Amino acid sequence: MGNVKKKKIALGLQLLIALFLGGAVGYFLPQFASFYQFLGQAFIRLISMLIIPLVLPLVVVAVAEVLGKNHFQKLLGKTFLYFFAVTTGITALFVFASYYLGFGQGVNIGQEGASLEGIATGVKIDEFFLNFIPSNLFKALTDGALLPILIFAIFLGYGVGQLEQEKKEAFLSGTKIWIAAIYKILDAVILLSPVGVFGFIAKDVATTGVDKLVGLGQFVLGMYLGYGVLALVIFPVIAILYKVNYVKLIKSIGDLVTLAFVSGGSSVVLPPLLKRLKKEGYDEAVTDFVVPLGYSFNLEGAAVYFALATVFLANAYGITFTPQALLFTVLLLSLIGKTAATIPSGAIVVLLAAAPQLGLPVEGVALILSVDFFANAGRTALNVVGQALAVAVLDSKKEKAEKVEKPATAENVTGKELVANAG
Repeated sequence: MGNVKKKKIALGLQLLIALFLGGAVGYFLPQFASFYQFLGQAFIRLISMLIIPLVLPLVVVAVAEVLGKNHFQKLLGKTFLYFFAVTTGITALFVFASYYLGFGQGVNIGQEGASLEGIATGVKIDEFFLNFIPSNLFKALTDGALLPILIFAIFLGYGVGQLEQEKKEAFLSGTKIWIAAIYKILDAVILLSPVGVFGFIAKDVATTGVDKLVGLGQFVLGMYLGYGVLALVIFPVIAILYKVNYVKLIKSIGDLVTLAFVSGGSSVVLPPLLKRLKKEGYDEAVTDFVVPLGYSFNLEGAAVYFALATVFLANAYGITFTPQALLFTVLLLSLIGKTAATIPSGAIVVLLAAAPQLGLPVEGVALILSVDFFANAGRTALNVVGQALAVAVLDSKKEKAEKVEKPATAENVTGKELVANAG
């Protein structure tokens, strides 16, 4: 665990160094702009080639394993309803609010006057949803159409979940080996991220100047304002609606939230979070089910990040969204964010997957990656808070526990209990 934390911090420092070094080199040696661009584009391609091979099996495994928990059917329905309602609602709120408030407008990190190229404009609703269903899976794979691939993955996961236990376990075992192998590749590619960031920063400074670096500082500031709204407004409102003591909940996991913030990895606190919530009296079955599932489907901090980052890029590049395009953005980010947000350096994977669908330049995603070290800390900490809040909301035994704590009276204590108490 200590080595993982050190590696994350080291990579973050490397990205910062690459950010400033790229700016200096691009400023003093602008004649090598094409070489800088090559470095950045090579890194983007390495990441992009892993998106579908990783997302597809992740969804299949998640669906197949959830279907196997037959005794959790009721909890499963409540859990998914809560996850999708909350994360989609948060995504929609921050996408629309940040867009109409002009987050990123006037920031110089890209070319002005870019167009949306018809994304989500003039599209019929029935055709829009029909396009989710792949008529030809191999064509969808070739085109990199992520949404149809996700739909296929859900159905494949369902099919695997219906197999005999032995066959299902054999399939999932092989699939998990594949995922583990892709993780290893991704770990290696992420080590090259400072090179990619250096390339894009140097190229951009060489061609357009240093104003872009200032824009990235505004991005981080705006991101933490969004995090503040989530932590101090949205989470407390959810807690009030479900009669959860939010302040007490935060106090009980405060040290774990701090650890997640410093380490930048929510998986680091997964085991102690499970233990802590059980110690606080939450049902063991609910905790063991909701928290691991939430690490894929209940990432509120990530939802804020993806919404603000996408809108920031759109406004910075002068891309105009229609209301339909904003709705499409919400749907896309909700679906993609729930499948890839927990993988190593998943933020860049999600944004790179969404960018082509929305007409956003991948170069902008690479620039945002250079300050992801800062944005990731708050994002990760809020993801952990979101898991604890979900358990508190979904624990149906909470009321029973409160009733047990009531003083013994003739109205709420049985005759048998009165005899026992009297003895």
